Amino acid sequence: MSADRTPQPSPNQSPPLLTAITVTVERLQDDALGRGTEKSRQQARATLSRLRRSVGIRPENDPLAWQQVIDLLMPALPEDHLGTGESPSPSEAASFDALSLFALHMQGAQGPAHRRGRSFGTAIGLLADSRESKSIRPRMDALLSAREHASRMQHARSLVTLLRGSQPIPFDYGRFALDLRTLAGPDPDGVLLRWGRDVVTGPRRERSRADGSSTPGLADTATHSAH
Repeated sequence: MSADRTPQPSPNQSPPLLTAITVTVERLQDDALGRGTEKSRQQARATLSRLRRSVGIRPENDPLAWQQVIDLLMPALPEDHLGTGESPSPSEAASFDALSLFALHMQGAQGPAHRRGRSFGTAIGLLADSRESKSIRPRMDALLSAREHASRMQHARSLVTLLRGSQPIPFDYGRFALDLRTLAGPDPDGVLLRWGRDVVTGPRRERSRADGSSTPGLADTATHSAH
């Protein structure tokens, strides 16, 4: 995999990967849910249908889907986040995985799959709290224990499929992309620890906040340095 040549963002600057994925999924989500024209709705749904067939596939093994991801990202990733060889950079691979899982989450959706500020771990905690089944936590434990990309994506796919159920639970796909990028690096343990913590404490934090709290901005969703 090609390495990003990524300078650290300033504290008040949204990481480019966060911005690119957030803006892209919010545009697709609005169009797919019919908040634009009928033409944009049809185009968004066709795009999502194509992307969800690529869940778990490496970008280099699905060049047509990867080309679509490059076209979709608006704003585009800056030059220093792009690969230079025949393999995707970490940011490119994270974009591909995040968008394909988002497309899966949106399948048949009547409501949003993306929500700024809610972590993936918190969404899984909410899912576990909402079901009598005791299988959710073990599924998350399996994801946290996985060390290979293919295994992680298999478990992530299973969990995202459950999140899109009769009462869909959205989460922050921009922040998720940052996490996926970190997981592909040499030090994934911090992300895994935070996901595990959020499964337990995230729902509690959400319940304790007032319903009228404001929607987080882009910079607010980046709780750790993005690359």
